[in-house]
Amino acid sequence: MRCVLRALCLALVLLAAQLAVAVELATCFLTANEGRSQAVAQCGVVAVPLNPQIPDGERIELHIAVVEALAEDPAPDPLFVIAGGPGQAATDFFALTERAFRRILRYRSVVLVDQRGTGESAPLNCPSLEEMELGGESSPQALAAKAIDCLHELKHDARFFTTSVAVGDLDIVRAALGYETLNLYGISYGTRVAQHYLRRFPERVRSVVLDGVLPTTVSLGPDLALDSQAALDRVFERCQADDACAAAFPNLREQLGIILARLREQPAQTTFAHPRTGERTEADVDHLTMAGVVRLLVYSPITASLLPPLIEAVHDGDYAKLAAQAYAVSESMRDLAVGLNYAVLCTEDHPFWGAIDDAAQRATYMGATMVETTRRVCDTWPAGAIDADFKAPLASETPVLLLSGELDPITPPRYAELAAAQLANALNLVGAGQGHGMMMVPCMQGIVSDFVDLAPSASEAAAIDLSCLERLRPFPLFVSPLGPAP
Repeated sequence: MRCVLRALCLALVLLAAQLAVAVELATCFLTANEGRSQAVAQCGVVAVPLNPQIPDGERIELHIAVVEALAEDPAPDPLFVIAGGPGQAATDFFALTERAFRRILRYRSVVLVDQRGTGESAPLNCPSLEEMELGGESSPQALAAKAIDCLHELKHDARFFTTSVAVGDLDIVRAALGYETLNLYGISYGTRVAQHYLRRFPERVRSVVLDGVLPTTVSLGPDLALDSQAALDRVFERCQADDACAAAFPNLREQLGIILARLREQPAQTTFAHPRTGERTEADVDHLTMAGVVRLLVYSPITASLLPPLIEAVHDGDYAKLAAQAYAVSESMRDLAVGLNYAVLCTEDHPFWGAIDDAAQRATYMGATMVETTRRVCDTWPAGAIDADFKAPLASETPVLLLSGELDPITPPRYAELAAAQLANALNLVGAGQGHGMMMVPCMQGIVSDFVDLAPSASEAAAIDLSCLERLRPFPLFVSPLGPAP
């Protein structure tokens, strides 16, 4: 194991050895989406020190789950699935996406570790932020103040909830479950965790799948508004290139600009049917509400297809549709541990931003709100544990599959190219017309399964059938609330 913070890494090695005993597992049901998504697993807990350098100090419990392979004699090296966020629990992510891993589960078990600070692993939840209502004060100052309140609400010291510590947890779980080697799948922020685990424990990793790649050298924040604007521009361009969409919505770009200016000047009050309960609900919406909805919808071509009729409806004064959509997308973020998100951003990203073109940020539909809020939060939030080589390029000869969506608004394909530069056995694939996270694309599920089975070298990767990539197309844009053109 290569390590820079020697005391921390020595502590992790000793802990892994101490915990190399059987973990008690019991049948459980992994649920997400308020119980609408469910998977069967074997669950248990592994206790680890809050601070790895004080092994006899305060301890926290990691919630783990093993989804067993169907084969009677499964492969000895499971697939560890690492969720994104930062702040999503691996068990929640798997419950939502279980179908995508079924081919892998034929012959290989899947292991899920709720990263410390998420799910049931000493979660860093923030009631003060989670209770903020739609239409409430959402300026950078107000959001930052709530985040600082969150810091004081946390039950554990946020300095020990970073990637550098979390990868040690993963290896402790590996040893406790008795696995000599493993395969890694990480999505979005989870690709950062997977890469750093590979850096720290290269001898334990058989293969790696990075889905929506965040290179070790890139810091989240400065590119977000710019790349999201680029993805939105592609939606507008697709609409103009489609006769039916162009005829129905000839002025989308101008309409969005009018909406943002109008709501910035005067937030709107509306009453709408709650998308989950159907109850009549009152809400205020402002320009940040609109920007937040657009931002989350452009993550996927399927949800981005809703934008043309939504923009026109809001432009024409139908704020009920905006409020309903805002509640719908916010529900998808309910299980995100906001405290863990800030613990990571303020340690691993914000300190490495460098100079930012604030004018370029303000010129996007998102504006500079996210950058300004993060600045304010991280000026107060404590810096956590981080390895000295954390931001260095990762060099490895381990087989790595990198997946990107052509239209990804947060981890664009150029990120995968950066990450692959020093990976000797990398297979870098881009899904035409696809968005953030490729594992739910059926074509990719077969490719990922074959890659993990083979763990091929660069020359052997040619044996994997990639022909389905040629048939990928973006989801057609809606030309009315009823759907795409016939």
